[in-house]
Amino acid sequence: MSDPEGKPSTEDLGDKKEGEEIPGWQYIKLKIIGQDIPMNSLRFLFEGQRIADNHTPKELGMEEEDVVEVYQEQTGGH
Repeated sequence: MSDPEGKPSTEDLGDKKEGEEIPGWQYIKLKIIGQDIPMNSLRFLFEGQRIADNHTPKELGMEEEDVVEVYQEQTGGH
């Protein structure tokens, strides 16, 4: 998830070659538009569990239309 271009990593492609189309369920593409938010200040959760940068949808057991929650980490408060 730390790839700023939102391109899938070729690490987990198995027999796929770079540039070859990958089914959507094999990777997560993320793009934050118009926000000046550092990626390390965001927290990603799937089914209430925090997702690490190296987790894949397959490892998490994700299916089409599953939702990943995104929260901006906050410090301080009232």
